[in-house]
Amino acid sequence: MDDMYFKRIKRDIGTKLKIQVDQYKDTYILRRVSVRMRLCKCKDFKEYYEYLTKNPSEYEKLENTLTVNVTEFWRDRTVYNELRNVFEKMVTDRTIRSIRIWSAGCSSGEEPYGLAVMIKELMEKHNQKFLRVMITATDLDKEILERAKEGTYISKQFKNMDQDVIDKYFDKLNDKEYQIKKEIKRMVQFKKHDLIKEGPMKDMNMVLCRNVIIYFEKDIQEKLFMKFHEALNDGGYLVLGKTEMLHGDSRNAFKPSNHRERIYQKLKIN
Repeated sequence: MDDMYFKRIKRDIGTKLKIQVDQYKDTYILRRVSVRMRLCKCKDFKEYYEYLTKNPSEYEKLENTLTVNVTEFWRDRTVYNELRNVFEKMVTDRTIRSIRIWSAGCSSGEEPYGLAVMIKELMEKHNQKFLRVMITATDLDKEILERAKEGTYISKQFKNMDQDVIDKYFDKLNDKEYQIKKEIKRMVQFKKHDLIKEGPMKDMNMVLCRNVIIYFEKDIQEKLFMKFHEALNDGGYLVLGKTEMLHGDSRNAFKPSNHRERIYQKLKIN
């Protein structure tokens, strides 16, 4: 993108919002900026840049748009059906004392809470009372993390979850809203974390980073794959989005567990 004002907007996103935009594809930045341009009724980048200059509060809205994720509970049932099988093996293996999971790019919490509900159900099914479950959920967006900690969601986000499960693990606040119960909240810890700048979590049985890395350039993607490799215990699982694939050195660092669902297992690197 050669437009001078688009470049200025990108520069300001980096300097004012501290987001490393050069790590993202221009097409992604363009789509996200265009959303705000339409809402602000700006016909081109020059007009939107001038709008930003006159309305500093717009930067916060732009930041939210750049980091937004479309989320719902157990999104993509085929993936979650396979994850349930993986977790069932862990829950029924009496040599496993704890399950540690990293939900990277967790947005407003549907993924980590949904995993916690799934594992809790399996623990009850198999009468496993002493297994420790620790889910670390990270995101770059402080505001969305606060929403996640609150754990309040609207009805349409539960379309993949049976009503009896909703009733069991959520409190109904009103006709449209539900809040996650404390027993599930206790299983999840939320943290602000920059995937690119900061090191990985450690000693994880599973890392999920779904529909996040697709927005990064390939060299950054490769570095992130190797960070996830470092985060995992031997044989631990990496779960990506359906349109995301391993490449570079990472193809020798993982083996497919279910390639169609983009679930891989860590290999030792000699």
